[in-house]
Amino acid sequence: MSHLKGITGSLSRRLEGRRIVLCITGSVAAMEAPRLARELMRHGADVNVVMSNAACKLIGPDLMEWATGNPVITELTGRLEHVELAGDWEGKADLVLVYPATANTISKIAHGVDDTPVTTVVSTALGSGIPVLVAPAMHHSMYRNPFVAESLRRLSEGGVRVIQPRIEEGKAKVASVDEAVEEVLRELSPRDYGGVRAIVTAGPTVECIDSVRVVTNMSSGMMGIELAKELYRRGAEVKLIYGPGTVQPPSWIETIRVMSAQDMLQAVRSELSSREYSLFIGAAAVSDYAPEETLPGKLSTREVRELTLKLVQTPKILEAVREASSSIRIVAFKAEFGVSRDVLVERARRKLRELGAEMVVANDLAKPGAGFRSETNQAIIVDKTGAVVELPLMPKSELAKAILDHLASLGW
Repeated sequence: MSHLKGITGSLSRRLEGRRIVLCITGSVAAMEAPRLARELMRHGADVNVVMSNAACKLIGPDLMEWATGNPVITELTGRLEHVELAGDWEGKADLVLVYPATANTISKIAHGVDDTPVTTVVSTALGSGIPVLVAPAMHHSMYRNPFVAESLRRLSEGGVRVIQPRIEEGKAKVASVDEAVEEVLRELSPRDYGGVRAIVTAGPTVECIDSVRVVTNMSSGMMGIELAKELYRRGAEVKLIYGPGTVQPPSWIETIRVMSAQDMLQAVRSELSSREYSLFIGAAAVSDYAPEETLPGKLSTREVRELTLKLVQTPKILEAVREASSSIRIVAFKAEFGVSRDVLVERARRKLRELGAEMVVANDLAKPGAGFRSETNQAIIVDKTGAVVELPLMPKSELAKAILDHLASLGW
């Protein structure tokens, strides 16, 4: 359909060639389904919709056909639509997502009751080895019902991924559209970082002049967040240590908030001493200098017309990481401004040697579209084998993928 040409693949091609069945059941959260379908399509997916009778009372099938460009299945006929979508044949779907999933549907799936188009499609998918994701939505009292809880446990034990709801206002609200899309991406992405436990630092740090004023930089935190998301999609267990950036980190990635370079150092040391990590990505723009002392209160500009600050170096977090662990793999970043390519590469090589890092991602902030707070970046990777790889200007989400692709190519 012509109205879908500008939508499909507009965010990424990660789901290109993938067929996803979106099953909608009778929760008011069904109103989120059109947006969910469109977001999946923006990553390249072909979305087929199956609706229960209860869902059809809340949103019309015509709306979902408009959203996806595909006919909507509301009943099963002699065409055997459930087999066409989820049977064990070469044209079967790549994934089935039940969003939202009511207590009724969850319990039916868990006990093999196939009396709606949705439950029959899911039952067929499970028998065909198709990944199934379920996003519960109901009142909290229903969610606490021991029989519903038992049904969810049965689903998990049977290989169904349950996307946990948000407990708010007495309700188990369906997971956000963004989280549901992220779980689909995780399920269908390569698992080349499965079993990896990683720390990613991101964002700027702020160093206080007084109780109000600070010294900082313009880092948004986007690059580090995109790396954390990409690691999560590819199977890693990720801890994000995040300074006060302008980009909101996703709720499904465990995040430690920090302010200063010293705060970030303490958080990193605490994590490294409490658990064993195999990968550290230092994408934070840590302040190199901080005021020697923080003045109490707020300086009055009437009383203090001139202010001279004595700045001292902040601790080197990457050096502390290497001191804490000789085996952890380090990916470092090196930002410069207005230098030649040769100088940029040489400084990256020096950092690589000093840290014993796997690779250094170097970039020139003076390049158009590559500065702080931009949604794009370009970089040069210098790795431990001596290779120098130039990555052209691209969205930071794609750059994160390219960085982790290169790291994976170095072997574990």
